[in-house]
Amino acid sequence: MECSSTSLALYHDRGNQFWEKLCTAEFRELYALGSVHNDLYVIGGQMKVKNQYLITNCVDKYSVERDSWRRVCPLPLQLACHAVVTVNNKLYVIGGWTPQMDLPDEEPDRLSNRLLQYDPSQDQWRERAPMKFSKYRFSTAVVNSEIYVLGGIGCVGRDKGQVRKCLDVVEIYNPDGDFWREGPPMPSPLLSLRTNSTNAGAVDGKLYVCGGFHGADRHEVISKEILELDPWENQWNVVAINVLMHDSYDVCLVARMNPRDLIPPPSDLVEEGHEH
Repeated sequence: MECSSTSLALYHDRGNQFWEKLCTAEFRELYALGSVHNDLYVIGGQMKVKNQYLITNCVDKYSVERDSWRRVCPLPLQLACHAVVTVNNKLYVIGGWTPQMDLPDEEPDRLSNRLLQYDPSQDQWRERAPMKFSKYRFSTAVVNSEIYVLGGIGCVGRDKGQVRKCLDVVEIYNPDGDFWREGPPMPSPLLSLRTNSTNAGAVDGKLYVCGGFHGADRHEVISKEILELDPWENQWNVVAINVLMHDSYDVCLVARMNPRDLIPPPSDLVEEGHEH
């Protein structure tokens, strides 16, 4: 199966010149970036071909060890604004949108509810169980080897042009059993700040969501909360409020900065130590 592209009238930015400095692969945007071992994968997205911006199914692999790029097996469909996560050395591509072939002028895109699994050892894509909702602008994270897909803009079932809305839905995928289940709804509908990034992460078996947009019709309202989900308790908790957030960050990396729960010594002890 060869890579293919479909024309779509979308904006672009000046990133082309920076991309060309970084690698030999064609410039893209709205792609997904995944990794397995020491290999990076640029998956789908929008690229410029002969002054047209096209949605592609191409997948390019960068080997860190060899410092080289090569094209691998393409996605089964053209896809942009999707997400990718890694579980058990396999890539999982989630949601996004694909060009609409039937009525491209009236409705240029359709949302995807598909889940696609890539096995690097076989260089092969495989269709897995679809989500209940077709969606994009969601966040995603891996907790205890399960994939959590949070919020976004979407519609129930396969997108056939039905009304889309901002979602508070949590869908959880089990790779071993190839099935989805519903998680506890988020406290409010929430969108990722960017189309192909996530503001969620996992630490010590818990899921954290930092910021985002409240509602598709109110993009100026940015959440300033950090939400925590303990899968065992199966409920959301607000663990921080009025956190400094803005609308231009790409990815939230969650880390445990103080693993031993250490606290600094009292100032008077520090001063005594200096005197001795």
